[in-house]
Amino acid sequence: MKMYWLIVDFKTQVYFRIICPCIILRGKQNDQQVCFEMGKFLKPGRLVVMLAGRQAGKKAILIKANEETTKDCKFPNGLVVGIQRYPRKVTKRMGQKQIRKRTTLKVFIKQLNLNHIMPTRYRLEESTLKEVRDRIERVKESELKNVEKRKDLRKNLRKYLAEKYRTLPAGSLADKKAQSRFLFSKLRF
Repeated sequence: MKMYWLIVDFKTQVYFRIICPCIILRGKQNDQQVCFEMGKFLKPGRLVVMLAGRQAGKKAILIKANEETTKDCKFPNGLVVGIQRYPRKVTKRMGQKQIRKRTTLKVFIKQLNLNHIMPTRYRLEESTLKEVRDRIERVKESELKNVEKRKDLRKNLRKYLAEKYRTLPAGSLADKKAQSRFLFSKLRF
């Protein structure tokens, strides 16, 4: 856990608590020097936006987050599953074949630096997260580097997420069940 030191007065400390509730402030209110540490907000199931690389601007699901560094990875990293090609709009006049073609997804799996993702306020529902995690854990981590195994896993996840997209409930994003709709819509910027 990273620790940061700031020289603040009491008003600034209160301001920090309002703006960043994930920050845990330590120290007395009368002290000028306050130590604060970041709370963990990158938890599995959080929908994130990719900030760097080929998939920049794409939405993804955070599956694992390792905030500690290891010999293999010298930076805090996470495993994400995201949508590379989003489903397009469908109208009533379109036939079944055209609808099926327009609602196809393309999925990616990536291990990346946690600095290169931005968390959103949305979380994936527990059952969907559990199903995606189970499909990934069937493939061992050493096999994830194998191209064929990775391709099979992507195909498997694509089928599952496409089925999830077709059975999305109607409703606003304020509804917990409909929040996964955010994942399937293209980010407009």
